[in-house]
Amino acid sequence: MKIAILSDFHLGFAEGTERADEAFDQASQALKLALENNAEIILHAGDLFDEDVPSQETWEKTFRLFSMLTSRACNAVVVKEKDGVKEEFCFSRIPVVAIHGTHEARGRDFKNALEVLESAGVLVHLHAATASFENLVMHGLSGVPEKKSLDALKMWNPVPVFGKKNVVLLHQSIKDYLPFDDDMIATISLSDLPTGFDLIVNGHLHWCSKEEMQGKTLVMPGSTVLTQMKRLEAEKRKGIFMWDCDSGSLDFIEMSNQRKFFYCKLEFKEAGQEEVYAAVEKEINSILANSFEQKPLVKLKLKGSLARGLRQSDLSFRKLLAGFSERAIISVDTGFEEISFAKKLDELRAVQSERKSITAMGLDLLEKNLAQTDFSNAFDVREFFSLFSEGMVDEAVERLSVLKPNQKV
Repeated sequence: MKIAILSDFHLGFAEGTERADEAFDQASQALKLALENNAEIILHAGDLFDEDVPSQETWEKTFRLFSMLTSRACNAVVVKEKDGVKEEFCFSRIPVVAIHGTHEARGRDFKNALEVLESAGVLVHLHAATASFENLVMHGLSGVPEKKSLDALKMWNPVPVFGKKNVVLLHQSIKDYLPFDDDMIATISLSDLPTGFDLIVNGHLHWCSKEEMQGKTLVMPGSTVLTQMKRLEAEKRKGIFMWDCDSGSLDFIEMSNQRKFFYCKLEFKEAGQEEVYAAVEKEINSILANSFEQKPLVKLKLKGSLARGLRQSDLSFRKLLAGFSERAIISVDTGFEEISFAKKLDELRAVQSERKSITAMGLDLLEKNLAQTDFSNAFDVREFFSLFSEGMVDEAVERLSVLKPNQKV
């Protein structure tokens, strides 16, 4: 059996902008690839929509999008089971089984968008439930708040069905793929993923990946449209996975028509405004020296430090970027280092501890100046400096008036 694995269409993304149709165009490509590669069922790992309450325009485009699956007639029955209750879904076209993601999640008392599509007969929605189709069992846990995701996974505790091909669908962050450890961002690690399944599919993360570890095969289809503009998305192309669960083959198939994305990091050291602007303009011109079928996406990440007195808020790229608006879609992310208040206090304390008193600095200065005269060894500098500092000027002058060059007092 051939299975198409997709994720993160984000239908409705950038509505009202020049990229309004992009999510639908990319999703259409993905579904066409599934049809061309003879998929018998389509699995979707969440964030089908970009908003929890899609607009009427997005709904209309979504129904038209899925109507393309009717081009291949079939007689398919998917059996959904949750909490011991079974329900049959009959399809006259390629069936779709999906979980909802974090973008579609709503409160317990409200229907989410995928539940609506299930009621309309477009797909089968899973949340802590299973669905069976021929020799395949799909175990789905939709997106939950990250701080509760590990507890939810343990509580759900899916068990593979013996004698069947078993796949798990998830939509969560995974600690091993993130550059930081924060339970508000992710609580699930690769080691927490369930064992005994033929395949584990995870949505949410927008770059494609296939991993073999500890007897588990993890697939992340990635998004079909660029929304987050992460560095890895500039390095990896968009597409779908095709899995032949009988032979075990698992292939990534690229979408031929996709917008080019460039992720560039620029480092600065105590840079002024003009230096920053010039570097940004130079980088953009370098990228746009090539020609593109579609406007490329460019994300510039600026890091380092600015010149003293220059703040991050003093930089405005609006005028600069406007000059490239007909040729590219550009965003600038500024992450310049700023000395924190606590650090400033520490520095002031260090300066204070090292700084000499005014008296000590005055004495050093007097000794330095006298060293360049014939009176460098004529008197005890510290004694006479003490007389001056105590206001005994007349006595100091009287004693100095009888001195001869380099005569020690």
